[in-house]
Amino acid sequence: MAAETHLGYWLGPLEPAFRDEQVSEIMVLDFDRVFVERQGRIAREQASFGDRRALQELIERLLLPLGRELTQASPYADGRLGDGVRFTATMPPLTPAPTLTIRKVSRIDLERQWLEALAGDDRPLRILRSWVRGRRNIVISGAAGTGKTSLVRLLAEAIDPAERVLTLEETRELELGRIHPHVVALETRSPNRAGLYAIDLDDLLRLALHMRPDRIIVGEIRGREAVAWLAALDTGHRGSITTLHATSARDVTERLLLAAAPARSLPPRLMRSRLRQLIGGIVHLERNPAGARLPTALLQYEDGLGQQVWP
Repeated sequence: MAAETHLGYWLGPLEPAFRDEQVSEIMVLDFDRVFVERQGRIAREQASFGDRRALQELIERLLLPLGRELTQASPYADGRLGDGVRFTATMPPLTPAPTLTIRKVSRIDLERQWLEALAGDDRPLRILRSWVRGRRNIVISGAAGTGKTSLVRLLAEAIDPAERVLTLEETRELELGRIHPHVVALETRSPNRAGLYAIDLDDLLRLALHMRPDRIIVGEIRGREAVAWLAALDTGHRGSITTLHATSARDVTERLLLAAAPARSLPPRLMRSRLRQLIGGIVHLERNPAGARLPTALLQYEDGLGQQVWP
């Protein structure tokens, strides 16, 4: 989990980019090398801290309220600036110079972007919303920055307001409480300096099952938490949504199989078949050369058999 500080912190030369609603990511490679992602494209900014010490001081101010610091023994740190805005800082020897990456909450209108890029074809959204209303378990796959989190927010609008939704994330970013009236947001916790009291996604999934969920939404599955997530689905919890880094829709089951491998009790063939029974649908996202985040494939499973339903 990334701990939290406050948005009110002075960001110096980064302030204009931070306040620019079109900027989704700010990337500082060194005191005089600042890049931003604006509407899906990365470009260099005319911004400089003047010297490396000024950049280091900003990083220290961001980390101070969190009780964290960068050291030779721990040359990186994550944090949250509040309202879902996240930052990651590094220092030598991990990187040649101090770096700072700030990821803002995406405000892209994903529905409008899809309709414009797909010439008004609303079938992907209609299919996905029908999956949500039909309580299919959905996996959203794609590389970083393809709109996976934004799509989770968009699909959450189709969840019945009478349902109880639990969100599980390493860093609270979904903020579905703005969309749905009954959301419990759970977040992991890093260990303290003694290496104690850590809470990971695996722990949160086990906890969530005791909290009477109608829907369990996992921000991102990366490793062994896949086992707990699949176990939750296997006990009859339907309508779950999660995201996963994968190269294609058909790659998703293999990635989940690999993540679940350490705790796998079934042979790979049977495990693969069971995965396809539990997952109801997969949507894969990519970014086109213009920076638009778009679906490239929707794969629907019925009785363990996958069928591409779009395009």
